[in-house]
Amino acid sequence: MDWSDLVVTTADWIRSWGVFAVIASLLINVLISVAGVLPSLFLSAANAVVFGLWGGFLISLAGEILGAAVSFVLYRWGISRSDKLQKVREARWLKRISDMSRGRRLLALILLRVNPLLPSGVVNVGAAFSPIAFADFFLATVIGKTPSLVMETFIGHDLVFFSENKYRLIIAVLLAASVFLLFRWTEKKQSP
Repeated sequence: MDWSDLVVTTADWIRSWGVFAVIASLLINVLISVAGVLPSLFLSAANAVVFGLWGGFLISLAGEILGAAVSFVLYRWGISRSDKLQKVREARWLKRISDMSRGRRLLALILLRVNPLLPSGVVNVGAAFSPIAFADFFLATVIGKTPSLVMETFIGHDLVFFSENKYRLIIAVLLAASVFLLFRWTEKKQSP
């Protein structure tokens, strides 16, 4: 099964839920987020196919935010129950995060959310280990996920409907590549 078949199959499955389609999509997004390793691009594309570009974007954004919040709470709960995981909090990178001001922690999390190189699951786990407050995590997730999901939704939708939207797809891919290259450039500039 190729990528577009996966999107179409997922879209058909979401449609099969009828009036509960939005709830089904949100639940899938929560499961993807809690699993931590599954990509959500196919779901964002399926949402755009089923609900339209903007409706699909809004549902995908709500699902990503809900999924991140549920993951954060579950991961933090699991960490608090494990003595071995508590020791991870002594890691040097977590101590640096602890020493940051609230504003810097918030900005760092926003930048991690926007970064196309980092899977959301990694960000969720790292945040759960950190001392960041849930409200700050939630705010940073909303701000950081919005631009990346706009691109993800448009690119996914336009890949499925390539013949109708090839020029918009080319522009979206160029923008995504620019963001990717910007992050790579800043990473290289910051490393010694």
